[in-house]
Amino acid sequence: MSEYEVALEIAGPAAMFTRPDTGSAPISYPVPTASAARGIFDAVLRRAHIYVRPTKVVLCSPIRYERYVTNYGGPLRSQGQIRDNNNYQLTATILVDVCYRLYGEVKMKQMSTRTRKASQLRRRRGQDWRPLFKSLFEERLRLGQTFYTPCLGWKEFVPFYVGPFRDTTARYEQADDIVISSFLSSMWENRQLRPEFVQDWRIIKGVLSYIHQTPTEDELNA
Repeated sequence: MSEYEVALEIAGPAAMFTRPDTGSAPISYPVPTASAARGIFDAVLRRAHIYVRPTKVVLCSPIRYERYVTNYGGPLRSQGQIRDNNNYQLTATILVDVCYRLYGEVKMKQMSTRTRKASQLRRRRGQDWRPLFKSLFEERLRLGQTFYTPCLGWKEFVPFYVGPFRDTTARYEQADDIVISSFLSSMWENRQLRPEFVQDWRIIKGVLSYIHQTPTEDELNA
């Protein structure tokens, strides 16, 4: 366990973490992607020079899929549909009755500076802001304060709970030995859209690691 680890629980009636390979009838991954998890952490607290890197997710409910149909009016419509202001029905396979525990590590961004000798990296104002960030994050989480409404993938899937771990939830260990053949690991690099994938990522006893292909013993037992 990291000294600067933060964690939260999030639950809701529906979720959609889209698999990019499922085309015009999208299907959800069984767990949040790393970028979706970071977006949930950012909703609680974010700073320009510091962030939370997701490390793992724990499932606290069975994996259940249902068919979902909505009227789509976004930018992926044809030019004729956009011109005539016509929507079309989008069919998706979403998750229902979800509950996750998300874990992350507070990380400092490195800022570039130029010295007389050479260009090097330094911390903002030379100070380690991680302890203060962790304290503020946990206080805002306890008070239910967020910068924006967190979502479970799609914006319309709003959770009914975001906060500290509840005594009434526990890891759902029956979700075991589930292999995600191609898992989206990141969407952006240096503000450029560059999707990256990892292969054969595994959920073991209700735990998926964002760092290791198979959760380590420490990740399983923490």
